[in-house]
Amino acid sequence: MKRIKTNKINILLFCLMLIASSCGTSFGEKYTIGNLEIYFTEDISNRYVEGLGKYFNDHHLIQNETHSVQLTSDTESFILKMVLNDEYKSLPSAQKKNLELLTADLQHKVFRDLPFKIQICDMNFNPIEK
Repeated sequence: MKRIKTNKINILLFCLMLIASSCGTSFGEKYTIGNLEIYFTEDISNRYVEGLGKYFNDHHLIQNETHSVQLTSDTESFILKMVLNDEYKSLPSAQKKNLELLTADLQHKVFRDLPFKIQICDMNFNPIEK
């Protein structure tokens, strides 16, 4: 069961192709683990950033090429911004359930059941979908 869940999440990450380029824009502080760059805003504790990196590493979600995510928050929850592959206009419907699974797993394992959501974004971390 655990292996199936990890495979579904890997397929989801393939669709997201977590690649971002800075274009001179500051996305916040940067924490790097392998090829994963986690940008985070000043209101985010290092324990959540490191926990997110550990989760990606432990679940073999770090890709062979450099890719980036941004961890931020609003008044309601933590937000993980993930970049959608340019070939897609929106997240494929077949991947929406996998995104829900990833969100729930991260919320429980990294954020200790605090409010958490994932936003699908463009390469500048601007939300594409809610």
